Amino acid sequence: MISKPEDKAMHQLRCQQSELLDKIDELRGIGVGGLVELPQLIVCGSQSSGKSSVLEAISRVRFPTKGTLCTRFATEVILRRKPQTRVKVSIEPGDSRTDERERERLRNFTSEAFSSDNDLSELINQARDFMGISDNVNQHAGFSDDVLKIEISGPDKPELTLVDLPGLYTSASKEQSKEGIPIVRQLTERYMAKSRSIILAVISAKVDYHIQEVLDIAKDHDPHYERVLAIVTHTDKLDEGSDEEERYLQYIRNEGIKLKLGWHALRNRSHKTRNVPDDERDEEERVHFSKGRWASLPRAHVGIDRLRHRLSSILLKHIAGNLPILIRDIDQKIDDRKQSLAKLGTARPTTRDQRGFLLNISSNFQRIAAEALNGMYSKDFFGGLNNELLESGDARRLRAVIRELNEYFADAMSMHGFRRQLPKGVSEVPKPLSDLRNLKFQSYLNQWVPEMVTEEELMNQMMRQASNNRGIEFPGSANQLLVGELFRDQARPWGDIAQYHLNQAWESVNEFVQLAFGYLTDDSTQKALLAGVINPELEKLRDSLDNKLDELLSYTTSGHPLPIGRSFLERIQQSRINHQMRNLKDNLVFSNNSSENWGEQGQNTFTLHDLENAATQLQTTEGQFAVVDIVTQMQTYYETAILVFIDNVAILAIENCLLRPLEHIFSNQVINSMDDEEIEKLAGESQEVKEERERLSRELKKLEAGMRTLSTFSADRSSLSRPSALEAQLPLAEGAALITGATRLLSKSMEVRTGQIIREVLRLAMSIEFLA
Repeated sequence: MISKPEDKAMHQLRCQQSELLDKIDELRGIGVGGLVELPQLIVCGSQSSGKSSVLEAISRVRFPTKGTLCTRFATEVILRRKPQTRVKVSIEPGDSRTDERERERLRNFTSEAFSSDNDLSELINQARDFMGISDNVNQHAGFSDDVLKIEISGPDKPELTLVDLPGLYTSASKEQSKEGIPIVRQLTERYMAKSRSIILAVISAKVDYHIQEVLDIAKDHDPHYERVLAIVTHTDKLDEGSDEEERYLQYIRNEGIKLKLGWHALRNRSHKTRNVPDDERDEEERVHFSKGRWASLPRAHVGIDRLRHRLSSILLKHIAGNLPILIRDIDQKIDDRKQSLAKLGTARPTTRDQRGFLLNISSNFQRIAAEALNGMYSKDFFGGLNNELLESGDARRLRAVIRELNEYFADAMSMHGFRRQLPKGVSEVPKPLSDLRNLKFQSYLNQWVPEMVTEEELMNQMMRQASNNRGIEFPGSANQLLVGELFRDQARPWGDIAQYHLNQAWESVNEFVQLAFGYLTDDSTQKALLAGVINPELEKLRDSLDNKLDELLSYTTSGHPLPIGRSFLERIQQSRINHQMRNLKDNLVFSNNSSENWGEQGQNTFTLHDLENAATQLQTTEGQFAVVDIVTQMQTYYETAILVFIDNVAILAIENCLLRPLEHIFSNQVINSMDDEEIEKLAGESQEVKEERERLSRELKKLEAGMRTLSTFSADRSSLSRPSALEAQLPLAEGAALITGATRLLSKSMEVRTGQIIREVLRLAMSIEFLA
């Protein structure tokens, strides 16, 4: 009968611990453990290291200790404190069991509750036979990924759940085959790799430590030993005062190999004492650790009694600390399954169902396409506006990608859009807005590299062309057709750069479409839609782009420059003035370089005669064919035409021929025009799709059941993940650290105030053994 307040607090703490552990076990039972990692204690070590004896000592239940098949599969040992003794054995099918009928058959294995511990060996043998595991070592090494569940309850049992793994071994024998060596190691590593597994590494002191590899394997998956508690067995087999005994004492004091959870020492039963009562076994262990150098060890780190309490506390704290993350993981898995099921849609046996399925995909695609083109990226498909992990150039954000490509195109045209780089003063190359180190921008620049020419080379070329193309023009003038010819030659790179740009834009649209349909439907339907409808439509858009580019380029390959408006006239007049002023200044300086012509403050002074000589020289330099004016007219027209061309490529080609038609490549009209045979081909369900829907539905049910199981604790997640102000001020004594997780879980069910409970439990933890 519970009367004192501290007794009531301790009783409620135990009940809360039992409830929490039962919830985690229930998650395993309904299959959630196969979908998300669950907090657990795993017992691993070499064969004959004393693992079975450790489990016996903890549970006070006799496990079969001979090297038989009971240790050739994972065994989940569930210990609960109940008034009556009860032992129950069941089987959880492993992932290798793909036949649902076979899985159901294994789950239907049940055993009646037994009152005697001596029946455990018989129960395990029955379960082993039910799994189909034979004593013949030639049959697949005698190992299974099925999990044997042993539920043991009684008044003296701790609140614990452990997973016992097959013992590691390195040599074959009559009872165990060579093929089983890697199987056991792989099974052990699979459990160790789970970040929510606490590793109980059992190490035998009667065997050289260096040939026991369990800690080395654990380090591969937990490099800093944050999840490892080492349990040293057979400590009575060490010679008193020997170097080997001192070495293990250092380990247990956590001085040799430092483990975050530390070490623990036990004295196992010997063959002679295998049948002595449990109390007698525990007394012999207490006497052993009270003698010699063993007496110097902390009492909390020796003996089975303290190990029970230590493991209970570690497991409870571990589960409590992982609970908020576990709930979030299950939430995420539920969302993933729902999204996958939404892609698959409901079952669609009839043509009408299939047409409706496609219409739903069509409506969603048109919505996503419209949002992508309008730059509205707040929906799930786009990753949200505040997604910091999103990489630049993500194809889902189509408008942003196209705008970036247009900027690269404009800069590339400005920098490399001409066949010949004209001398400075005739034309200036602007600085790009794009980053020259950007690889995508560099690929645009690589489409054409201009030829560099000097002013003298340019003038000589123009003089030769003017001379070879003389017509009926007046002397001192050039054939006006040379302006158009020179322009077409200078604009030759436009086609290559623009074609590359349109290819990049089309590839971006193609990638966007692939991602959109991958998001909206399952793989099978996506492949059918892309192959049967979408890809042909995209090819039509590509052809439309190419045709539009040919149209935009046609006037640069033939025809005459016909500038319209005052802007061209103003620009060419200004260009002529600038050119003449530059040459006039150069001639004046060249012919009057005497210091006598320089006035105060560095200003030149010239006579009227100087100006007349410079003007005469200017006319002579320009030559009889006025080639300078031809170059000026061409360059002025080029600078006007390139801006129009860039805009036309971006608007008339990309916007009109690629982006605007995008929403309509899979519209409702397209689907309504299909006959029943086409609909069946696109939306008919394969057997794989049906099986995938069934699998996802099963997993979703498990996860939702798991969330309901944890609903008691998920209502106040913040209280599980953040310590209270009172807890933050608690002393870091061992008892306080061990019950931190448990005290967080008491606030909702206690009849007295939480602060009082914490203080009472702390006082008890300092004076008596935790959960004694």
